[in-house]
Amino acid sequence: MCPAQVPYTRLLNDFRAETTADSNDNRLGLLENVAINTLTGSDRTMMSQLVNVYQKTGLSKLPIPRNDYLADSINTQRLQAHYPALGSIKRGHVALFTGCASEVFDKKTLHDAIFILQHCGFELSIPSEQGCCGALDLHAGRKTTANELAEQNNAAFSAADYSAVITVASGCGASLARYDNPLAEKIYDIYDFIAPYLAELSFHKLDSSAWLHNPCSLKNTLSKGADIAALLSHIEDLNINKFDDSPSCCGAAGSYMLQQPTIANQLREQLIKPVKQQPTQYLLSGNIGCAMHIRAGLKQAGLNIEVLHPVSLLAQQLKASS
Repeated sequence: MCPAQVPYTRLLNDFRAETTADSNDNRLGLLENVAINTLTGSDRTMMSQLVNVYQKTGLSKLPIPRNDYLADSINTQRLQAHYPALGSIKRGHVALFTGCASEVFDKKTLHDAIFILQHCGFELSIPSEQGCCGALDLHAGRKTTANELAEQNNAAFSAADYSAVITVASGCGASLARYDNPLAEKIYDIYDFIAPYLAELSFHKLDSSAWLHNPCSLKNTLSKGADIAALLSHIEDLNINKFDDSPSCCGAAGSYMLQQPTIANQLREQLIKPVKQQPTQYLLSGNIGCAMHIRAGLKQAGLNIEVLHPVSLLAQQLKASS
């Protein structure tokens, strides 16, 4: 994600593909490799069920470091294949890219995005044939697998004439937007897509405050210019704190937080310093990996701050018509 527009990500992924092919050292343990392969593969539904059981049995409450990455409550409500537009104005038909990590660990954001899009006047579909965006495979040097996923997703979202394909995880969206196929041209981060319509909606006031984290993948690759703070200003009385741009990388960087935890944690610690000095009720981040990594840092610092996607806060405060 180079601000000077050097194609750093492509160069790095090509290097990984060349150097990892003949190496067994990807710095991940056996359990982590199995988890990632299950998450990005066709057994994602099984992993969702396991997470559901893990949560219901209370194992997610145990003082285990990996539990720090999880939200206190994980939404397990099933996603439908189709959702109608709500309201008097019907604006079009869009598709939602769910993403492997969001589908397992952050269905709340997916449901909240659907809720907002419906009230913005859009009919929405979720193609069942879609797969992982391929980012984690690229990070692991598995370029062939990533290319296969790109073709699978292109086919899945070409089955109907969607006016846009919406993403809620900027890391996934950035990967999809780099595809060398027609799907790349239809990718929109949800901020950019809903920006023209939020002024027509009404939101409940919220006398609270939040830190707003802007993921690297969003600001350097995916964003078409939507001002997230301006979108959140539709929620009256909500005070938004912004991070200084210079240290704003949280250290997650896809699988980097698992492969290089020491450096990743140092970057996270630098990021959350002002949060420790000025705690808020919420911390908002538009990328699932960043959100999980930052959540772990906040929990380990003893801060009771709810980590949400900004669209979830908008959905929470929306004065919705039934």
